[in-house]
Amino acid sequence: MAVSDDLNERDSDPTWVSTILEGKLADFTPKCLTDVGRIKELKIISMGIRSTTYEAIADRGRVLIKAMRRLEDDNIEPLVLEYLTRSGFKQAPQLFCSVYYGNYPYLIMTEFIDGVPVAADYVTAASKRDLNMSKRLSNEIGPIVSRLHYSLSKCRHSWCKPEPIAEDDINRWVGRLLWRASWLRTEGASRVSENEKPLIYESADALEDLATSLRPVALNMIGELKQRTHGDLHLYQIMRTESDEIFITDFEGEPYKMPGNKMEKEPTSRDLAALARSLDYAAIMGEQLRSGAPLSYVALWPPSESLEWETSSFSYLLASYRSASEDAGFLDYNRISDELSFWLVERASYESVYELVARTGYHYIPLSAILRMRDGKDPLFRLLSQGRL
Repeated sequence: MAVSDDLNERDSDPTWVSTILEGKLADFTPKCLTDVGRIKELKIISMGIRSTTYEAIADRGRVLIKAMRRLEDDNIEPLVLEYLTRSGFKQAPQLFCSVYYGNYPYLIMTEFIDGVPVAADYVTAASKRDLNMSKRLSNEIGPIVSRLHYSLSKCRHSWCKPEPIAEDDINRWVGRLLWRASWLRTEGASRVSENEKPLIYESADALEDLATSLRPVALNMIGELKQRTHGDLHLYQIMRTESDEIFITDFEGEPYKMPGNKMEKEPTSRDLAALARSLDYAAIMGEQLRSGAPLSYVALWPPSESLEWETSSFSYLLASYRSASEDAGFLDYNRISDELSFWLVERASYESVYELVARTGYHYIPLSAILRMRDGKDPLFRLLSQGRL
C-alpha cells in the first residue's frame, strides 16, 4: 500500500516527526528503545519509490531516519534491528525507535553510520583485477556475516526461530524459479526492446532447465535449518566507516521478492549466494570501468579474467565465513557448496525480475549469469556444483 502524498510531505517536517515520537498523533505508534529527544533538523540523503532516508539532528545527536513510501506488512526490518540491538550485535545500526502507522512500519530510526559501501572498493579491485584488495575485504566481511547469522540463529521469536527445512519449502523455492521464468516470458519481455527479447526468452528457458537439474540438490537441504537471515545481502548494504569499521545495513529484505514473502525463513547459504552474485556485479562493473565497453557487452561476454577474479574473491569470503562459523560451532557446512549452487541461480532469478521491474538497465548481468550457469560456463557455479569450493 502506497503512503499518501500527505504523509510524504509531512515526514520532512522535524516538528511533525517529533510529535509522532511523543505519541501525540492518532494512528501512529512509536516503539523506542532509546529516547532520541526532539528532532531539530532533517536533511534528505536519498529518495526512492520504496523509502526516503534522512539525516536527522536530534537532541541526542545524528540519527538516520528511513521513511517508508510503501506500507508493507512483511517489512521485517524493525523486528530484526530490535532483536540485534537487544542481543548486542554491534555490526548493524543500533535501533533507537520504530514508528508504526496502523500495523505497518512507517519510520525506522537508527544510529547514523557515516561510511561508504564496500561495493566501491570491490569495483575498484575488479577494475584492476586486484586479488589482494578483494582478499583483504573478504577476510573482514566473512566473519561479520558469520556472527550475524550466529546471532540470528539464537532468536526464539516465532518470526525468527530456526526450523527444519521440509519438502514444502523445497517445492516453494524451486517454484520461484519456474514462476520467474514464466514472468520473464510475459512481463519481462514486455519491458525491453525487440532486440533484447531473445535474451529474455533464452534466459527463461535456461531458468527452467536449471530448476529441473537443481531440484535434487535442493532436496538435499531437507532436515537442515532455515532461519531469519539478512534477506538482501549485497555489497551496497555493507558499509565501511573512516575508522575502518564494517556495518551491515538495510534489513528490509528484497524489494521484489515475488512470488516469495519477506517473512519467509531461509538457510544462511542464501545470504552467501547474494554476496557471490554481488561480486559478479562488481566484476562486470569493474571490467566496464577498465575497458570502457558498454555494460551490455561486458555482461554478455565477460573476460575470463573477470570471472576468475569473482570466483577467487568469493572463495576468500567463503573461507573466512566458514572458519569463523566453525570456531563458533555454528552449523554444519558439509553440503554448503551444493546449496550455494541452487541459491546462486535463485538469487540471479530474483535479480532478473528486480532489474526489469525497477528499469535499472542492469538486467543484462543476472540474465547472462543464468545462461552461463546453464551452459557450464560460469567458473564459480561449476566449482560449487562439483563440491570443489
